[in-house]
Amino acid sequence: MPEPKWKRFEKLIHQMHTQLAPAGATVTLDDRIKGCQSKTERQLDITIRASVAQYNLLIVVECKDEARPVDVGTVGEFASLLQDVEANKGVIVSTSGFTPAATELARARGIATRTYIDTEGIDWRSELSISVAVESRSIKSWQARFSNVPGFEWGHPNDDNSLPLIETYAEDGTEFGPIIVLLGKAWHGDEALHEPGVHDVLLAEHALIDVGGRRVHTRIEATLVVRQSFHLGTLPVRMTGFRDEHDGSLSTSSLQIEPFEPAQIISGRVPGWVELQPEKDVAVRAMFAVMFVDALPETREEMARMLPTNETPRW
Repeated sequence: MPEPKWKRFEKLIHQMHTQLAPAGATVTLDDRIKGCQSKTERQLDITIRASVAQYNLLIVVECKDEARPVDVGTVGEFASLLQDVEANKGVIVSTSGFTPAATELARARGIATRTYIDTEGIDWRSELSISVAVESRSIKSWQARFSNVPGFEWGHPNDDNSLPLIETYAEDGTEFGPIIVLLGKAWHGDEALHEPGVHDVLLAEHALIDVGGRRVHTRIEATLVVRQSFHLGTLPVRMTGFRDEHDGSLSTSSLQIEPFEPAQIISGRVPGWVELQPEKDVAVRAMFAVMFVDALPETREEMARMLPTNETPRW
């Protein structure tokens, strides 16, 4: 005869708590304890016994594999059971969540309420999405500045549109790379430049560039205007574990977020994401946050990959 589904669920939760229990703890499935008040043997789905600083602690876990959320009556009965066996802590694990009243009563009685989540399983499969905040730090605009190096001939490029691709060289003729590569190295090498606002950065103390058919010496600086933006949306996740119904936190040994492209979100090409106004949306809370920093080339090869043929540079 096949084992009942509810029994398999108890064994599963027992196995998970056995893996999570600290060294020295004893996790027992289908335990029996004589009630101190009822004077009768009480059946307990799972017990965890541990010794902390010479004190013996008892935790009781109740497993509820039911189609409906756990209600306030079930929480009340479990609270009475915990008092009878003199447990230090009680936990209810449900496959279908809890009613609001049940959650409130559990909070008042110090009982943890956990919903079992398995996005990959068959018997207790569930879907889960979490709120994600994407923060972007991007260069809104930038401008290069050229100044003379004392004692050397100096000149200024005439075509500002070609500034990012102007080649730069060391005094011995060694290639530094295009100006955009110098900017990329500075941008990725100094996190302070990612802060929103205006930044001045030195790209080259002494470099050579070609101006009007001759090679001149110059100091190259840049002024960056850095923009910060926030976008909020949801992403499906894969995990096996618990959701705490008191604070909404997740407990799992592994959580995988479906792949996403922050650049697509920031550009507004992904439906369902909204841009936040930090000074207004102060109450918005996300379970997961990621920062996306503008990418600039640091080598000539990266520049070629980021700038397809016949495409105007976005820098």
